[in-house]
Amino acid sequence: MKISISQYSQALLDLTDGKSQQEILTVTQKFAEQLKGDGQLKNADKIMEKFADLYNSKNGIVVTQVCVRRDVSQDILKEIEEFVQRKYGAKKVELKIVMDENIKGGIIIRVGDEVMDASIEKKLNKLKQVLIS
Repeated sequence: MKISISQYSQALLDLTDGKSQQEILTVTQKFAEQLKGDGQLKNADKIMEKFADLYNSKNGIVVTQVCVRRDVSQDILKEIEEFVQRKYGAKKVELKIVMDENIKGGIIIRVGDEVMDASIEKKLNKLKQVLIS
């Protein structure tokens, strides 16, 4: 029987849940050996990505990508964090800041598949459509 990436990820989550750092280290070493034995080391990245999703979901962690052209103040980042926390009912928000020279200004927030575009370009395009109508 072939074990899926999701099954490996769920097994790792179950095996590490509530364990100490030392126990987790031991479990992950044995898990890696099992992957090697099963010929699944090639899928380790996908397994760990799925594991991270499962772990975050279980622990109420929402990973948020914030795309900006230049540095953003800590006050703005705090507002984004609080907004995401309220919107998604997160216990913890993990912000990943991405600098993107293609953004003319403003901000683009991505949470999973959802995109909240508050960029200047998006606002200008909306204004253009209103003026053309």
